[in-house]
Amino acid sequence: MKTFLSLLLSIFSLIFFIYLFETFTLSKKIEFIRKEIPQLFKLEKSEAVLILGKMGYGYYGGENTDAIFVVYLKNNRGYIIHIPRDLIVMVDNNETYKINTLYSLKKIDKILFEVSSLTGIKITKYFVFDNYLLKKVVDALGGLDVDLKYPVSDALSGYTLPPGRKKLSGEWVEFVVRSRHYPQGDFTRMKNQFIIINSLKEKINSISLNEFLRLSNLIFQSKNHFETNLDYSEIFKLVSKFKKIILKDIIIDLNSGLWRDDYFQVKLNNHSDYFYVYGLIPKDGIGKYENIRKKIKEEITKGY
Repeated sequence: MKTFLSLLLSIFSLIFFIYLFETFTLSKKIEFIRKEIPQLFKLEKSEAVLILGKMGYGYYGGENTDAIFVVYLKNNRGYIIHIPRDLIVMVDNNETYKINTLYSLKKIDKILFEVSSLTGIKITKYFVFDNYLLKKVVDALGGLDVDLKYPVSDALSGYTLPPGRKKLSGEWVEFVVRSRHYPQGDFTRMKNQFIIINSLKEKINSISLNEFLRLSNLIFQSKNHFETNLDYSEIFKLVSKFKKIILKDIIIDLNSGLWRDDYFQVKLNNHSDYFYVYGLIPKDGIGKYENIRKKIKEEITKGY
């Protein structure tokens, strides 16, 4: 009898979950302004989603997306392709911006185009979340077991979380994914973010169906803290595949020789004048991603 009631509860929870998803998922049609995206990879039997992480309401620059990466699934393999938040891009009337400011300026189509051009993968789907949602999910899972490779320091207080095996709450996960107080700055933060992504994947993979449904309900009750143009069937499909695969991260850092870092003139919003800020451009010039695409393809084709 208890088994039957448990099964019945799971079925009703699943129906409720689907209802929530259909109610709260934001369906948006994305069309690229420019169509000349270089296609380096055959996309049959593959999927790619752009993931954007932001601080969210209450933080200075809270709508800037300081975590930018592509989840690329193909042939039972998964890749996290990181995009530098300091990438300088040219959009609209040859105006330059940092890519992490474009979401706050309602230019999601420009981000999708730029990331597609950089990776060689045409990406039309996206998922944006804030740190509130990240912390809620981590705490609902009882924390994450991680193995930090690098010390994580706060630039203001100087407090340092030493490397090693740890169980992190939502607050500590936020601390890890935000910190970029390293010689290679954002590129080391990308490595820390991948550790969190992998740990989150393993944790979700270990929970029961009822726990997963409760977690799903929590997420969709936090509808003001995420935005996506994926529908519920696409998310079910992606999550089911994501749980089964081994992930590899692809980070094209300064040691690759493919970037030039300097101070560049950019616009901070749609109406501002230009300001000098630190940023990155491909060594061949703004928007010239050919060598970076080749490097990404090389990393994917050589496997794990």
